[in-house]
Amino acid sequence: MAKQRLSSSGFFTKPTTSIILVLLICMFSAIYYTLYIHKQSQPIDYPRFHDLFLAAATNSTLASYLRDLTRQPHLAGTSRALRTANYVKSHFSNLGLETEVAEYSVLLSYPKHASLEVRFGNGTARVFKLVEPGYDDGVVVVPYHAYSPSGSVVAGAVYVNFGREEDYKALEAMGVSVKGCVVVVRRDGLSRGGAAEIAAGRGAAAVLMYTEEGREEGVERGTVMVGGLGDPLTPGWAAVEGGERLGVEDDEVLKRFPKIPSLPISARVAVEILGLLGGPEVPKEWMGRLTFRGSGVGPGPVMLNLTYLGEKKVASIQNVFAIIRGSEEPDRYILLGNHRDAWTYGAVDPNSGTAALLDIARRYALLMQLGWRPRRTIILCSWDAEEFGMIGSTEWVEQNLLRLRSNGVAYLNVDCAVQGSGFSAAATPQLDDVLIEVTKKVHSPYSDGLTVFEQWSPASGITKVQRLTGAYSDFAPFLQHVGIPSADIFYGQVAPVYHTAYDSYEWMMSSGDPMFQRHVAGIY
Repeated sequence: MAKQRLSSSGFFTKPTTSIILVLLICMFSAIYYTLYIHKQSQPIDYPRFHDLFLAAATNSTLASYLRDLTRQPHLAGTSRALRTANYVKSHFSNLGLETEVAEYSVLLSYPKHASLEVRFGNGTARVFKLVEPGYDDGVVVVPYHAYSPSGSVVAGAVYVNFGREEDYKALEAMGVSVKGCVVVVRRDGLSRGGAAEIAAGRGAAAVLMYTEEGREEGVERGTVMVGGLGDPLTPGWAAVEGGERLGVEDDEVLKRFPKIPSLPISARVAVEILGLLGGPEVPKEWMGRLTFRGSGVGPGPVMLNLTYLGEKKVASIQNVFAIIRGSEEPDRYILLGNHRDAWTYGAVDPNSGTAALLDIARRYALLMQLGWRPRRTIILCSWDAEEFGMIGSTEWVEQNLLRLRSNGVAYLNVDCAVQGSGFSAAATPQLDDVLIEVTKKVHSPYSDGLTVFEQWSPASGITKVQRLTGAYSDFAPFLQHVGIPSADIFYGQVAPVYHTAYDSYEWMMSSGDPMFQRHVAGIY
């Protein structure tokens, strides 16, 4: 069979981070027999290669990768994002690994101007600062919602709790209408785009969203695109250079964007706004963790003046791959993926996972120098533009759909590898047993005497493998478009710096994983 080569024009053409790292490695060897030497006359010394792989991990190496990846913000489609892509590409190629880049031209969204002020009945006004303190120098992108329409609104504000249909019904029961108002949403459960869509359907003029998690000054950036994954101009097919694409004003494209403008705000700004509202009393169960000085849901007596101006433009994104050819089943693919782009510095989301991916590549290269080859082909995937709606991974899957359906074995995803304490895993049922067996073999980063499994499972021994649902990371196109067995693993729940300017190397060193123990104890 002729050698196959990964290319940007198709999938193939013929001619705890350490703990996360360790777990992922064990999954490969335990399930798919990847630590395998082809055509050996002597019995394979599996324990030797397994032990060598695990012993090659160092906390300092992972820390250095994360430091390099987070020196600057790297929002998809920007020059800094391209530099980060080249860093990953150079890392793979310098290790002697087969390295490829798949580039796509996709529709992304960026802010040009955003402002918010409150107007009082006496004619005075107060301007709210939308950027985190200390980050107003233009280096970090201002807080915004990608794909929000531009608009300017002067209207009363109404607090709508989580922004669900039942919350609007509760307001109706109080005699409160949101028509023509700016609604304030407490983020929890609903997607940003879903909250904006419901608000528009209820007649609201604009949306402000805040989260109670983390620092009060932090502002959670994100996308509000709805109706599917991937580039909105090429639904169902890959956004290759020179390929067919829809127009920005096409009805099918416009369906992907909310009808009203929205902005993210900090919890501190939200408290100030909500404390100024009159109207019926805020239900006790709507209070959350914040303390409002006032007690009304609105609207009035103050008015909000919200302006957002954004631009949507076609930009280039780059997926970077390292390919390790299988010696026995080269046309069967095991994929490890992590996205590389970040709203800001991305120490947690996503580069705690990227650091693990880079170190896995280094250790595989070390084994290959000693004669090791996997039984099946391993593809290490560094995705771009995930934050805009899993765009990089979706475009590649669309381009290689038939090949993946017939030859894909499994996809293992790590996004925010290290967000805090506590191991979590979600998977399709086919991978449950693998996850359980692997966690029994990996030492916990919290205790010398326990395994990850022993700390993950309750005393009854029943594990907490969650079902992999939704579309919140790059497993989505593999699972939902292709049907490949998939898993997503991480430490901690939502980080307090999630999508904010504070998601930095300094936070990881001070709070997230100071000794990089969780980074080293990974599952790759």
